[in-house]
Amino acid sequence: MQYRDHTFVEKKISAVIQITLLFFKLKKWFMKRLQISIIFVTMLLMGLAPHIYAKENNKEVNPAVNKILIMGLKDNIQSDYFYKDLIAEESGIPVDSLEQVFNRTIATNIAQSRIDFITAPEEERCTEVINNIRVNGEQENCTSDLSQVDNQCFRDLLSATGAEYVLILNRHFLKKQDQPFNTLFYFISYSLYNKDKQEVMSGSNYFTTMHIESENIMKKVSRKSSGKIASAVLKAVNQQSAGLPS
Repeated sequence: MQYRDHTFVEKKISAVIQITLLFFKLKKWFMKRLQISIIFVTMLLMGLAPHIYAKENNKEVNPAVNKILIMGLKDNIQSDYFYKDLIAEESGIPVDSLEQVFNRTIATNIAQSRIDFITAPEEERCTEVINNIRVNGEQENCTSDLSQVDNQCFRDLLSATGAEYVLILNRHFLKKQDQPFNTLFYFISYSLYNKDKQEVMSGSNYFTTMHIESENIMKKVSRKSSGKIASAVLKAVNQQSAGLPS
């Protein structure tokens, strides 16, 4: 009987020892894995830290923004098919407000797509500059001419608005196409000038509709093309700032 009790105690002690050894093995395995996890997380956070800091301090990381003033010209709507009264009738825009609405629509879309752009204020100084800008070229292929704009008046306008460049909406040209589908192309021709009245670039972009649309619909369908204009202009500005040919 004593022998059986002794054997039972030995087995119990052996079982306790095995359990204890297993516990320490598991503890050692867990601590090793924990150390690896801590090292991995630390390295990950160290790698992300600069990006998080840059995102939280975006205003400090980004270089100074070159403001670009957008100006739409007067009497700058043309078409190879529609006359102004018909454009006004089908769009629901008063004929004497067509240019104002077209210019405002594109300028607002561009300004809302990038923080670099600002729309022209309703001031006499701005009007004086616009009235002396001439447009050369046919249909959508045109550029603006600032040779008749007074230099001091131009500099005063940029100084008052805090702009370094002027984006001029030269012309809105509506081109009708019947084949293969009935399509109306809205071309926007533009020119970019620096504060010294030197042309940086000219270009055009377009959006399409099936027919003449209202102001609200035109604003929606022109957002993509307005964004493309903004991207092209900013690329030219960055190239000039870096001393590269545009």
